[in-house]
Amino acid sequence: MIYNSLSEIAAKFEVFLFDAYGVFWNGGGFYKNSKETMQKLVDAGKTVVVVSNATLLHDDMTASYQRKNLFAGRDYTFMVSSGEVLRQDLINKKLNFAGNKFYTIGAKHEKMFADTIYQPVENLAAADFVFCGVPFLTAPDAAKYPQYKDCFLPAKADEKGNIIFWDSTTAEPFAEIADEVTKLKLPALNANPDYLAQEGHPLAAEKSPQFVVRNGTIAEMLRQRGNEVVEYGKPHANIYDYVFAKLQKIGKMTDKAKICMIGDTVRTDIKGAVNSGIAPVLCVQTGVTALELSKGNTVKNLCESENIDVQQIIEINSVGGE
Repeated sequence: MIYNSLSEIAAKFEVFLFDAYGVFWNGGGFYKNSKETMQKLVDAGKTVVVVSNATLLHDDMTASYQRKNLFAGRDYTFMVSSGEVLRQDLINKKLNFAGNKFYTIGAKHEKMFADTIYQPVENLAAADFVFCGVPFLTAPDAAKYPQYKDCFLPAKADEKGNIIFWDSTTAEPFAEIADEVTKLKLPALNANPDYLAQEGHPLAAEKSPQFVVRNGTIAEMLRQRGNEVVEYGKPHANIYDYVFAKLQKIGKMTDKAKICMIGDTVRTDIKGAVNSGIAPVLCVQTGVTALELSKGNTVKNLCESENIDVQQIIEINSVGGE
């Protein structure tokens, strides 16, 4: 059975963990009635937690959603990002890499490593490990791959309007750096296991949100080449344990049967929920699963590929319904 909206099953749960992109946010705006549904849950005394695979730290993520008109207290209880979870382990020196020098693939993330023992280097050969940043391409990088120009979307411009960062719908431009990392046998650190993100690109001719490559794709390229990859975020226990600890701290932790995870991706949101012992709720008409179904995949096939019994899954069309 597929429920139309989250409201139809809300009475079963006390704590609601929401993925963001593909669940209530589509990269360019809120899905229909999604924010209103979150507000109703908060008004009903439920605990609403946004649990996002994002390298943004807590304050930056909450500020980002405030600019989108999503506010703590009114629309949700608190937020947790995978970047926030990693940041705590960096501060507490919990990484087990042999050294402390790292090279970043993609966008730099100075705040993540600020005031820790870990130091950035500009030369890959000098690194002890690599950090998978958001895989933007600089203008010179994009110019190296004219064969993929139709896959590039302008992500950021300077004050003169020149594009300085590009998103990509293909991972091919990153194969070269993945090969170089592999030759050096460097381990990798990743704080966003998502393969794709649905992003809006106001600078592009096509304004509708499109799926672009994200950190998890780069990490998977390295993993397939035999590199060690350490990840933070869904589906891994580190982010769920962090959320449970925060719930405990504010007196909102409850029986796990009363906690659900609402997500759009079987590989991350749903697998993580199953492994953590909470109820998995899959949105089938939004985000990554909607994309997969449009390609001819089925929810059953997606679950089987992750060794998940599809009978465990609660399916809804979307958070706010159609």
